[in-house]
Amino acid sequence: MGPYNYDCPASILDLLGPPGNEYAAQWRQHCRQRLALTTRRKPAPGDMLVLAEPLTFTDGQSERSFRVVKSGRKTILRRVSDGVGVKISKLMSRAWTIVPPPAAPSTS
Repeated sequence: MGPYNYDCPASILDLLGPPGNEYAAQWRQHCRQRLALTTRRKPAPGDMLVLAEPLTFTDGQSERSFRVVKSGRKTILRRVSDGVGVKISKLMSRAWTIVPPPAAPSTS
């Protein structure tokens, strides 16, 4: 057995020599995958965030698409279907894509 957490920083992974076995190679691959997810740019107000898999919330509503909005000094997510504000645990570790806001039409 070996480590089962995949939160090793890139600076440590870069120092490691060749993996000694298949488990070590897989562990390093999982660490790199997690780093790729957590180092993405954070969603900004106006963006639409689309999860790879739908989430079911405590009210029974299932949703994949969320609008990123500014609420006072906080940035929150609102479900696209009904506008309800939600919290998504470990958001940066989840698979999602950002749909940027439409560009404003240019005035010529």
